[in-house]
Amino acid sequence: TLRRVTDLFLNAPIEYSDEQIDVFDDVFHCLIHQIETSAKALLASRLAPVPKAPPRIIHELASDDSIEVAAPVLSQSEQLDARMLIETARVKSQGHLLAISKRKVLSGAVTDVLVERGNHDVVESTVNNYGADFSEHGFKTLVSKTEGDDNLTTCLGLRPIPRHHYLKLIARASNSVRARLQ
Repeated sequence: TLRRVTDLFLNAPIEYSDEQIDVFDDVFHCLIHQIETSAKALLASRLAPVPKAPPRIIHELASDDSIEVAAPVLSQSEQLDARMLIETARVKSQGHLLAISKRKVLSGAVTDVLVERGNHDVVESTVNNYGADFSEHGFKTLVSKTEGDDNLTTCLGLRPIPRHHYLKLIARASNSVRARLQ
């Protein structure tokens, strides 16, 4: 039933009205509580790239504890705003943070949480995301996390970075990284 409803939503040749999207949202919401994780993950991967996907089901999928379900939505859905991403990044697993770090665009408020809570993979993914903006606090946190990590230092040094943070980064960098960045 879920597959058929999803196919109907995705393959219909018409633009749905807000009321029609609300109906799909209600149907998805009823069905999702009766299916296994693999079916939820398939639903998430199919709905994540859809700009006008039903918002309530998108939020529910993004909040799922299973990273297989949440990752496609967290990394792709345009339905998620910065507030939702920050809430998720504050309480969910490193896998959730990694998925968020791969979004096309990240605000400074979101990256602040990612670089504070994230493990090495999350921080590196965030730094390597050229759609990510960093606040003053974010740059300060990143520079402190580069201590002894040549790869992260190089990645951060290759980004546009405020001069005062760049000077601190260079001062902490190993000789080989310093030479590479110069």
